[in-house]
Amino acid sequence: MDEREGTFACQFDRELGDGTRVRVEDQWSRSDAQDGFVVDRTIRVDESGGVAGVRTELLVDSALPAAHAEWQFFIPGALYNRNDTNLDGKEDYLGSYVQEYRDDRNGQLAVLAYLPSARLGFSLARTLSPKFDYPLSDDELISGRIVSESDIGSLGLISEAETPLRLRAGYPFGEERTFGLDTTGRGWEGFLPAVSGVQAAVQYELRVFEAPDLTEAIWSVGERQRFRLKTAPTPLPMPLEQLAHHRFALTQQYFRAWSEDEDPRRPAGYLTHFSPRNGQTLGSLLEFGFTGAQSMHALASIRRGHREGVPLWITRGRQVNDFFVRECQSENGFAEGLYDTRSQRFVQWFTGILMPFQYSNDENEVRAYLGSQITDALIPIAAELRDVSGNYTRTMCEAMYSILLAYEEESRHGIVQAEWLAAGERLGDFLLRTQESDGSWYRGYSPSGEPLTRPEEWFGRGHVEQRSGTIFPVPVLAALHRLTGKKEYKDAALRAADFVADTYVADVLYCGGLNDTTQVKSVKIDSTGVLFAMRSLITAFRVGGEQRHLEAAVRAAKVVSSWLFLWDVPFPAESLLEESDFKTTGWAICDAIPAGSYIEDVLLEFVGDLLDVATAAAIPEFVDICELVLNGMQQGLSIPGKMLGYAAPGIQCEGFMTSYWLSAPETALFSGAVGKRKGDDNDTCNGFVNAAALCGLDTVREVYGMLDFASIRAGIAS
Repeated sequence: MDEREGTFACQFDRELGDGTRVRVEDQWSRSDAQDGFVVDRTIRVDESGGVAGVRTELLVDSALPAAHAEWQFFIPGALYNRNDTNLDGKEDYLGSYVQEYRDDRNGQLAVLAYLPSARLGFSLARTLSPKFDYPLSDDELISGRIVSESDIGSLGLISEAETPLRLRAGYPFGEERTFGLDTTGRGWEGFLPAVSGVQAAVQYELRVFEAPDLTEAIWSVGERQRFRLKTAPTPLPMPLEQLAHHRFALTQQYFRAWSEDEDPRRPAGYLTHFSPRNGQTLGSLLEFGFTGAQSMHALASIRRGHREGVPLWITRGRQVNDFFVRECQSENGFAEGLYDTRSQRFVQWFTGILMPFQYSNDENEVRAYLGSQITDALIPIAAELRDVSGNYTRTMCEAMYSILLAYEEESRHGIVQAEWLAAGERLGDFLLRTQESDGSWYRGYSPSGEPLTRPEEWFGRGHVEQRSGTIFPVPVLAALHRLTGKKEYKDAALRAADFVADTYVADVLYCGGLNDTTQVKSVKIDSTGVLFAMRSLITAFRVGGEQRHLEAAVRAAKVVSSWLFLWDVPFPAESLLEESDFKTTGWAICDAIPAGSYIEDVLLEFVGDLLDVATAAAIPEFVDICELVLNGMQQGLSIPGKMLGYAAPGIQCEGFMTSYWLSAPETALFSGAVGKRKGDDNDTCNGFVNAAALCGLDTVREVYGMLDFASIRAGIAS
């Protein structure tokens, strides 16, 4: 060790038994934030021997005395608090707090341990983003031992009883235990070629800092990394309005209305679940809410039709909403979410990634579409679910919320859609009847309004998971209060906001946003869950004006930002995303099962809500986040001159692979889940993709009258 002007230089020379000689040099210096150290590490192979590869780890132990169970953790998109939303005292996915993730799964290139009793955060981050990576073969994925000069490292932590908490950084990467579509928890790791002259460099920052709670510690890590990584909005391929035009034009091509002779129910909707490469619709479902977003498309169509004076678009949106309120809702307010136009009946549960279960009871046929891992895990649950009738709280509320907003849009133009409002009140009364005494709602309900809790693998274990339906009704109730003036809607919304703040916000237990599952968990920790919580809380603040709801909305918004990629992942040569120059900055990680391996589009819908929090709380940094999202999530959209091999302009896939799910290599007919590699899209387009983008932009236009984020930011800052 050599100390020079505040810098500690450490050198480690190691001769392996086979003759390989490796030198590792670290230089430790005080960081500019004065709350930690920067570590510059160089690795060099001085002499090759008999081993194929070498890798290094940086291990940092905490000397702070604390009981094992007291630590709270954060790894972006993978580990929040203790990953224990079923409250059984165990980590829900790996069953362990020995966790490490490849850099291309870590949106902020950071990990955090937080000690509540001392109000101290303990973080380790990579401060210069990886610049290159190489494709992996099936044999390499199976073996779990990768030798290449990839710049992808890893970050993680070790928290085990009777040992100090340890933060770790590997270069190249190592995942001692992992999960995705593979539930075995097997590990894998990368190595630099042990060839004389091979060298690499990597930089880390170790911080010990004060924070009043886990949320503020997460925010501190994210803001510090946004500064260190020099995160900036991705340049747009064309102006947002032109991009929105391509999205809208594409969606209109998939509109379909059935005559009474074809189907007495006269369904209408946008069949936007299709293959991007051939444009052919997959299946025959009209889905209200979740991935289908039929009434959200209708809202976008009605708004644009009025704005641009196109009656056809307005008429189409009206047909969709009319079908829903006329045929999909019962007198008691319960609403169906899935209509199969092929069989002319309502169906339940299987949508999104699990749509093949909707069309087949044959295990071999489902396996051909989804692969063996998902099929084998879910076949028993699917069999039980087929005997359960009902719908999700989310999809009932999503569908009606857009219809109520469309009612308001029509009213502004002198058109009163009385049936739409009446349907909204029926759902509102259903929500009033089913709300629990603590202000909560269950994840799903039967047609008679009974809470659904079985199978618990699907509807959740314990009150945090089962009551995750509470994050959805507040906007509906607020809209009904606005339209009818009925106090009971307002009161119910505020009680629900209290439950959300106390149950999900306080301990960073956000979960339950998604309706489908990949197998390990049904009620997952996911980005959608915290987004809906944020929307509900800022909506409650606008309705009731209570400061605690604004404070909770701010806390949720800070956790929302933790799901974003703050840097651009390098993709393997000749992959789709490398060839299209796809940028990951601003994209949101989907959920904690594949962790950051998979990014998706949902945050586009909530840009207006995040701006609302920014305005109400005067936090211009949230405007920065919104701009990162809006610019970044235009990547992967097919436009003239950059079609990505898609069938038409305006197509964007549901998600993209930033890393590997470590599933056993397998070919499947429905490739949205199986057989995908880093640099692939998920080969599936769903309705919510363009609906979310269009409605998110419409919200910003309505509130601010523009899409100029510099002006919006300046207005908030002043």
